[in-house]
Amino acid sequence: MEGDDQSSSYESIVSTVYDELAPVYERVFLRLSQYYRHVYNELYEVFRDYFDGGKIHSKVLDLGSGTGVWTMFLRRRGYHVISLDISRASLTKCVRSRRCSDPVQGDAVKLPFKDGYFDAVVAYGSVFNHIVRTEEAFREVSRVLGDGGYLLFDVDNLVCPDMAYEALLGGVSIRGFLRGLISGKGHVGYWYNQGNEAIPLRFFTIKEILSMLSNYGFEVVDLRGIHVLSNVIPSRIHQWGGGKIAKIASLLYVFDNVLSKHMPFKYVATTFLIISRKLN
Repeated sequence: MEGDDQSSSYESIVSTVYDELAPVYERVFLRLSQYYRHVYNELYEVFRDYFDGGKIHSKVLDLGSGTGVWTMFLRRRGYHVISLDISRASLTKCVRSRRCSDPVQGDAVKLPFKDGYFDAVVAYGSVFNHIVRTEEAFREVSRVLGDGGYLLFDVDNLVCPDMAYEALLGGVSIRGFLRGLISGKGHVGYWYNQGNEAIPLRFFTIKEILSMLSNYGFEVVDLRGIHVLSNVIPSRIHQWGGGKIAKIASLLYVFDNVLSKHMPFKYVATTFLIISRKLN
């Protein structure tokens, strides 16, 4: 991993930010943003394939559960779900909305569960991008998964048109972007919240993420891209744009759906959707 030096307090920063976002997260990111609705629709398609198709058994960890959207879908299907998040406010909302029955406040780099306990781990919503010590998180996920267990997750891609825009605009380091493009190394950058507080985010290359999975005993079952062609629209505009931007994006989604499963197109997507399985 390449990037700037990080404060050891990044976990508390992330926790504080998502505590603040908890009351409005779903309204802002799921209802008001066409960009994020498209992401979640793609996540849900794969979710149904695996959790409606009998491929996964009973015990599931919703890692980075937030306010419990995916916990709710899992419980409706009869799964026993533990919802883990670093944000207490998000878990409180999850419980009050009767989505979570087993909430746990904790950190992904030190999971409070015994070895091999879960049949599957779901980490939807760019969870691993928010964990600077990602290798430790993958190690812990591998530990708590039983042999043959599934890990379903999405991560934001460093080497894509949208990150090129961000490099030019100062959202990510130009040096970090170019290093990822040339050598395949990831980069730690920053996202600034409304209070202008710097929140560390880790951006991955496909080479890096596949290497991590292999190192911790996972094989990739499927890999898809989200926002493959539609990422020609900078996400800064796409996320909150309406009118003509929304119409153009809707047209591009048609091509996204065709290209998302095919090389080389899926490797330049803004987001990777990865289904992996722990080897026996």
